[in-house]
Amino acid sequence: MTMIRIAEKKDKKDFYRLWKICFGDSDAFCDWFFENRFSPEHSVVLEEEGEIISCMQAFPYTIQIRGVSIPGTMLCGVSTHPDHRRKGLMGKIFSYEMNHLRKMGYHVAVHTPAVLPSYFSYGHFPVADAAYLKANVILSQNTHENCCIMNEKEWYRCYPLYESFAGKYSGIVKRTEEDFLRKAADYAADGGKMLAYIENNTVKGYAFYYQTDEEILCVETVAEDGYWGFLMEGLFARGAGLKFSAKLPPEVEIFYPFSVLEKSQKGVMGLCDAAGLLKALNLQIPYSFRVKDSVVPENNGIFDFCGNSCQTEPVFEISAGHLLQVLVGYHSFNELKSEIMIYDIEKFEEIDLLLPKQSCYIIDEY
Repeated sequence: MTMIRIAEKKDKKDFYRLWKICFGDSDAFCDWFFENRFSPEHSVVLEEEGEIISCMQAFPYTIQIRGVSIPGTMLCGVSTHPDHRRKGLMGKIFSYEMNHLRKMGYHVAVHTPAVLPSYFSYGHFPVADAAYLKANVILSQNTHENCCIMNEKEWYRCYPLYESFAGKYSGIVKRTEEDFLRKAADYAADGGKMLAYIENNTVKGYAFYYQTDEEILCVETVAEDGYWGFLMEGLFARGAGLKFSAKLPPEVEIFYPFSVLEKSQKGVMGLCDAAGLLKALNLQIPYSFRVKDSVVPENNGIFDFCGNSCQTEPVFEISAGHLLQVLVGYHSFNELKSEIMIYDIEKFEEIDLLLPKQSCYIIDEY
């Protein structure tokens, strides 16, 4: 017998077991994660004959969309035991989770899967890009006296920089200081370090990175304009001769003779509650449109841009996933024209001008 249900505290060991089987992370990381980030009331499991064989987790966060604080979650740990894959189990728990999160009052769910297209069929489309500075061998040893390793007691000094940095983007987790320090502890649990560039006693840039005998892997970087180079060179000095990779915001342009800068889509988002998100954004656009959603039934129907259900003639018809791409600001309506059924082209073009694209970035991986 197969059953899908909301997770309970007693399921932690089974979540831990599946995580280890599917992702292979270290015991140190898993111990920290399941002590500090496991939120059973936001997570779901699929049982077969009483055994948990598939599960996914969510953790509540505030997501910033067009400058507005939106109740959302970050999804992670979507996993199915290898013996039970290719049975359509992920689709079942995904639909259950999205509807469960809607009932809990969340409007959106964001995540950064390794293979983005795996989630397109559920209406979770890309909403952010990232840049990756990569080098097979670090050839620079330049550094700056202003670069130093920050210990745990100093992490709080980096939060004001993160707060101002995050304020520039749509789709990003709007961390509180508590969230920020918890994320720093998350990195440290698996051996991560924080390098900071400090000028006049103010943190101008920081990077969380992991260093092995072969590589420096930088998973979170934040800097003021004009300080990205100082921060990268501080990292290079700690790993001359090693391989290098750093995740950067998509607009950062930085080059070194021994490196390449690659940009790619990184991060998808799903719509839990169309009406709730529209009401929160409070868009003053006097038209209505039809939404289609095969995952969350309540998202189907005709809405105005204030989130009210209505019976007026819609200007266009759009899927929930593509609507979210526009509301976040990753795409314009015009860019998605081929995916939209347009009934009134003049009003459609007017609406397109009223919802300009935004700078979009998701810094959190899970």
